Amino acid sequence: MLPWLLVPLLLLVSAAAAFLPRLWAASPSLPPPPRLPREGELVYTIQDGDSGELMPGRLTFIGVDGTPNPSFTRNDIGRQEAGAILAYNKLMTLTGLGAVRVPVGSYDIYVSRGPEWDLKVLRKVRVGEQAVTVRAALRRMVQTAGWLSADLHVHAACSPDSQVPMLHRVYEFVAEGVEMIAATDHNVVCDYTGVIALLGMERHLVSTPGDELTTASWGHFGILPLPQDLTRAGHGAPQARGRTAAEMFREVRLVAPEALINVHHPRIDPQIGYFTIGQYDSRSDQAGRKGFSLDVDAIEVLNGYQDADRHSVDRMIEDWLNLLNHGHLVTATGNSDTHHMTFNLGGYPRNYIMVQEDQPAAVTPQEIVRALKAHRSFFSTGPFVKLLVGGGRLGDVVPVPPRGHVRVEIEVQAAPWISVSTVSLYLGNQEHQRWSVAPGIDVVRFRQSLEVQVAHDSFVVVRVDGDRSLWPVVGDNHRYEVLPLALTNPVFLDVDGNGAYDAPLPHGKHGP
Repeated sequence: MLPWLLVPLLLLVSAAAAFLPRLWAASPSLPPPPRLPREGELVYTIQDGDSGELMPGRLTFIGVDGTPNPSFTRNDIGRQEAGAILAYNKLMTLTGLGAVRVPVGSYDIYVSRGPEWDLKVLRKVRVGEQAVTVRAALRRMVQTAGWLSADLHVHAACSPDSQVPMLHRVYEFVAEGVEMIAATDHNVVCDYTGVIALLGMERHLVSTPGDELTTASWGHFGILPLPQDLTRAGHGAPQARGRTAAEMFREVRLVAPEALINVHHPRIDPQIGYFTIGQYDSRSDQAGRKGFSLDVDAIEVLNGYQDADRHSVDRMIEDWLNLLNHGHLVTATGNSDTHHMTFNLGGYPRNYIMVQEDQPAAVTPQEIVRALKAHRSFFSTGPFVKLLVGGGRLGDVVPVPPRGHVRVEIEVQAAPWISVSTVSLYLGNQEHQRWSVAPGIDVVRFRQSLEVQVAHDSFVVVRVDGDRSLWPVVGDNHRYEVLPLALTNPVFLDVDGNGAYDAPLPHGKHGP
């Protein structure tokens, strides 16, 4: 006989045994735990095809034979692994050597280093349970001695509308071959210098602290360089609340007289496009809103979010040419405005800026700003443009001989994977001549020398277009297509002999 103390326990167990099966049957079935994709190891090597040295670069994975594109992350915070950052379907490496986990499947792997280098495509790489090794040797196609590439409009986690860690931005830009970045977060001054030093990337990348002066009533404006002051609101960013554009620009000139004021995306959106908000008509050079001002140094003719909308891009180029024609000698810039780690990638477009020493460690933000204010730059999403007018370079004022003829020399270079389809020469704000360029893979895609006749002070600008998408290196091949485009700043022509460019049209009226 069992001890009497065990009787209640046995009764309880017996009742539970009868009740629990009915409870389990009545409960809704629970979903099985998610099945994690099987992963294999991929070992990669990226080398300089000439020197054999390891180098930074990017791997873009495109699924084939039924394999989807991998999602290393589903947001803008990358996954750090073995000296690389992985985000969405891209891997960015500083060292060119590593091993990472990749979902099992078949991939075309695009190995790149930006538009100055060639592109290697490794077809149908099978990642399985056993480690697989891929190697790529990239060669520099375009020689850019005397020029520094720079993206002047970059967002990271300092901005409330970006999650990208600053560390990951450094990986991205070094892998893309961009040599300078400007921190232009919304109403806050941030600085990449410490992050670049932490990673030991000073020989690859230099930065400048700056700010995107962000207003609800006038638009957005890039200000750089600006000193960072952690003791002040916005870490030293200029204050904008309750001020007109003219008042904001005056304050910037007072507190940071050497800074560049760059109008960001002047017509991208009615809420944040300065020209739209200010009711500015570039043909008449008149603005309908009081407080509008053109006391700026540059305008963002190409913003990365506008790449797919050629109508918008054409409108901005027209605006800029009209500004020059009215004597507003603002520099054309092109910047990514990147906020994310997918589709709208840093460095597309980028500016090529003429410098004395083209090594990042030897360049200062002040030198970059002086060159930009002097119009010694052009922007591009791929093609590299050389322009000489009467022997003068971008930003020069060239005296025109008495007979009114001046020689123009144009050369366009591009890596084989970047298309060049048309080259346009502008004399003043009018297209003077356009050439069609046959498809090809030679580095020098176009070369032309011609004489143009000039009757009065004017300027020369060259535009280059390509007709083939840059996907999958940049863009998403659906709603966000990026086509090659480059636009030079002007070479000015002095016909009347006073040593300056005199605009043919007078300034208009800014504000009622």
